[in-house]
Amino acid sequence: MKNIVFAVTAFSFFTVSFSQTNNRLAPRAKTKIDSTYNALIKKHKVVGASLAIVDSGRIVYSMGYGFSDRENKIPATDKTIFRIGSCTKSFTSLSILQLQEKGLLNVNASVKKYLPELKISSRFNDSNDIYISDMMCHLSGLPCDIMNGFFCDSPPDINWVIEELNKQTTISPRRYKHAYSNIAFGLLGEVIAKQGKTTYSQYVKNNIFTPLGMNSSYIDVDKELEKNYSKAYCFNKPASEPFIRDQAAGLIHSTSADMGRYLLMFLNKGEYNGNRIISEASLKDMESNHIGDAFLPEPESWGYGLYSGKVKIKKGSDSSLVTITGHGGDTYSFHSDFAYIPELGVGVIVLTNTDNGTRVCSATKLLNLYLNSARGYKCAFNQRDTLLNKKNQIVDATCTAEEIKGTYNFGQFYMKAKGAHKMKFWQGPAKVVLKQKKSDSSRYRVKAFVFGIIPVKIRDQEMSFVKRGGDIFMKVNHLKSKNVEYIVAKSKAPQIPGSWKKAYGSYKAVSKLYPCKDCPFANPEGMTMSLREKGGFVTIALKAKTSDFSGDTFLDVVDEKLAVGGGIGRGTGETVRMLDNGHIYYSGFEFEKVK
Repeated sequence: MKNIVFAVTAFSFFTVSFSQTNNRLAPRAKTKIDSTYNALIKKHKVVGASLAIVDSGRIVYSMGYGFSDRENKIPATDKTIFRIGSCTKSFTSLSILQLQEKGLLNVNASVKKYLPELKISSRFNDSNDIYISDMMCHLSGLPCDIMNGFFCDSPPDINWVIEELNKQTTISPRRYKHAYSNIAFGLLGEVIAKQGKTTYSQYVKNNIFTPLGMNSSYIDVDKELEKNYSKAYCFNKPASEPFIRDQAAGLIHSTSADMGRYLLMFLNKGEYNGNRIISEASLKDMESNHIGDAFLPEPESWGYGLYSGKVKIKKGSDSSLVTITGHGGDTYSFHSDFAYIPELGVGVIVLTNTDNGTRVCSATKLLNLYLNSARGYKCAFNQRDTLLNKKNQIVDATCTAEEIKGTYNFGQFYMKAKGAHKMKFWQGPAKVVLKQKKSDSSRYRVKAFVFGIIPVKIRDQEMSFVKRGGDIFMKVNHLKSKNVEYIVAKSKAPQIPGSWKKAYGSYKAVSKLYPCKDCPFANPEGMTMSLREKGGFVTIALKAKTSDFSGDTFLDVVDEKLAVGGGIGRGTGETVRMLDNGHIYYSGFEFEKVK
């Protein structure tokens, strides 16, 4: 899930490390790690955190900091249970590969073979097959989320989810661009349940938790284990953390000690304490880069439920490039991150219970700290992998000034390029200015002005326009890392049909809403929608009780009854459909016109 960071009011409490079930560190390394994390949780006002470090086949350190329950002064330990969010996706992918080894599915088959009730349509010239392998690396073309019911008190079941997907279209052709999809993993959970002849929760317990000795980990409510479940904190007070509808995308609860065992399995090539969890070949496939031949290449490498990157390590005069693999997870209050380096036999997990936890919860930071203090390495993360996209044979072509001219719909805002020399657009409260470089006319410097007047320096990014496969794309060039990312395509939206103009007006939600009543964020109660025209686009504007369900989206009209959210990648291309009864459908919501 996306990182969700909120400002919190200041509070202070005494921070100290509380539990060290495992401690094989030299005093210098232990002191360095403890002092760093005590300082971090105090600085960033994080109530509680827990971590574990594995090295050379064992957990060498596990520790809790701060509190799992601040009000009752219950300390966070390595046995405190946190929600691990999207780290769950690695467990889901592991389960899929286990089932493939048993001959119960094939990752190169369409998911529709196992879920024939899934009939989502495509607006592209493709077969509309949705492959399991693509789903696990976020290249399937499935929508990223269905908003209604994703976070709520009583989630709808998978049958409801599939019915809602059948009202939508895919957001892109398969293997077009890496677009993170929670809903894809929700469907994979149902595949696991069907092919494993049990529930997703029970399958993971039987085939991963139990053989790894992860006895404090669970998915469904477990009243016995919940006594060790940390409170969630937002805005400096306890918060109600809602359920996650798509369990296989982010609902696992675990401890740093349990996750340490999970890391040991990866580092031991699929085996733990004599238990073979997954074959070495399947694990290698899980860790391999599967997005290198995407139509729009990415600077990152993604396997099945795992990302990977490069780390340059140096000790004395010796240096080498090694691989870091892992995944992070973010909900409203809980944040987690794990990573491991196979070549060094080292891995770490960090768990936090506070909205500000993203500022503490960095596996790369802990790895760097440990490798430096305990093993004497100097590390440089995020090294460019020149082989990352070696399979991608499409070459960007330079655009002419005339080709650049046009409209670019980012979804939340838009840009009209009237000329190639200078462009301006508003992104929220900031005016963004792109100005062509004198030394390189294919590149654009970026300047931003908050409220149109307060300058903000943007030194690490330049923009460019390229032609790829016949389309015009705007991409961002990251100067420090040398990576590039395609962020928007030139809009091809036709003239707005009369059917959409007649539909302009105010609407109210008439479908069933799935709220989290005690959560300050995930509550769609009282949701309204307005459909209007702005800047030559049809737009929808949502308003609800909480901010998560509020905001504007600029649409690209497809035909008289179908429009889609602008942009490319995660959170874009969502279906907005005019139903036969005159209602408007969007992301699990149905709206009726009121005026």
